[in-house]
Amino acid sequence: MTGGRAVWAAVLLVLVVPVWGEERRTNHGRVFPSDVREISVRRGQVFSLHWKLAVQPGTEHRPVNPPPDPAVVAFTGTDRVRGDPSYLGDGGELYLVFRAVGPGTTELTLDNCRESCGRFDEEYRERRTYRIVVR
Repeated sequence: MTGGRAVWAAVLLVLVVPVWGEERRTNHGRVFPSDVREISVRRGQVFSLHWKLAVQPGTEHRPVNPPPDPAVVAFTGTDRVRGDPSYLGDGGELYLVFRAVGPGTTELTLDNCRESCGRFDEEYRERRTYRIVVR
């Protein structure tokens, strides 16, 4: 194979593998179950809160006001893993990913509905507060 063909083969490999290859996942870091109430991590560490979801309203967990102290922890994103459609009620998994910025203690409050869950408020609403300690 000539040098030019080798380069084109490498470019095609880089372009094609992400399309048909294994799904890319976010770095979840240290994973904590959603029912934990205190999280202790090291400065610079990536960590996440994890939910196994059912197919129901109110599965969009997200940080709400007041936000955690930005000098202690930063919200970096959400990773939602699709469920298996062959299993009735499998809503997949949800990871809320954070990075420990600096030493300290802060609180993080999450809610699974934007403003309101509508008529499902009482049955599906989930609001939790977590204490985060960064060493």
